[in-house]
Amino acid sequence: MSTKSYGDAVLGGREAIPEMLKLFSRYGVRATWATVGLLFARTRKEMLGYIPDVLPQYSNTSLSNYKAIRDEIGENEKEDPYHFGRSLLDLVAETPGQEIATHTFAHYYCLEDGQTLDAFRADIQSAQAIAKSAGHHLRSIVFPRNQYSTSHVGICVEEGITAFRGQPDAFAYRSMANRKVTPIVRGLRLLDSIIPVVSRKDLVKPEYCVGARDVRASRFLRPYRSSWPAYSRLHLNRVRSEMRVAAKQGQQYHLWWHPHNFGRNTRESLVQLESILAEYARLNTSLGMESVTMLQAAHERPSAGGEFC
Repeated sequence: MSTKSYGDAVLGGREAIPEMLKLFSRYGVRATWATVGLLFARTRKEMLGYIPDVLPQYSNTSLSNYKAIRDEIGENEKEDPYHFGRSLLDLVAETPGQEIATHTFAHYYCLEDGQTLDAFRADIQSAQAIAKSAGHHLRSIVFPRNQYSTSHVGICVEEGITAFRGQPDAFAYRSMANRKVTPIVRGLRLLDSIIPVVSRKDLVKPEYCVGARDVRASRFLRPYRSSWPAYSRLHLNRVRSEMRVAAKQGQQYHLWWHPHNFGRNTRESLVQLESILAEYARLNTSLGMESVTMLQAAHERPSAGGEFC
């Protein structure tokens, strides 16, 4: 997506992030923020200084962010708020209960043609290095487009990362290259977000995968749709219903989204989020459901009332 076509959502996401943090603090919610390594940089010079020695050679060259770093990105956050975000990252880190995780250094696509394991390792090493310069040690990862294999997870473990967000065990949600995400797959995911049409086993406790814990995703929180309010209501009901099932069964419910998803229809999306957090608060009181980060979900003993992360 270009700045011209999606820039307003990015800027809207910048406005939404502080409001999300206020809601998390109000409801005692811990969250994991998977951050592209590039966003740790305060300046373009610093960003360039951490570029990996080995770069992915995607067959689809538009997937690589490195040309944009050289040719399009400004000098700092004030000049270019679309591509820098260190002030927001610092705000997240200063908010109690929030975990800083990685989304790779430059939005690395693990299953696209042209990528190699050597290039992926170099990317993760750069992500760890720039995070360390900001005082962080990355221990959790969310793979871009949910693309990964056991080999990629193994490299993460070797580089100090011990928790990752996996995918539900169902055809429509499995990790796959983008060319395999067909209209049928997208349609199934969309329909499953309001009614149960995909059989899956996602309300589970984390499982080991080559040395890391798979903190499996449960549901993508879709932003409010002003053009389709009935859908948004049904989606919200689906999320809250799944949360109640997880709490009663003492299982985990892992809800996720991108901050820029709140960049349009921001007020309505925040109202939707608060409704979900209020449901969590009720489940916390009535059934003992606990809010945890990905790292906590991976390595701490779960409560009898399940986990919300």
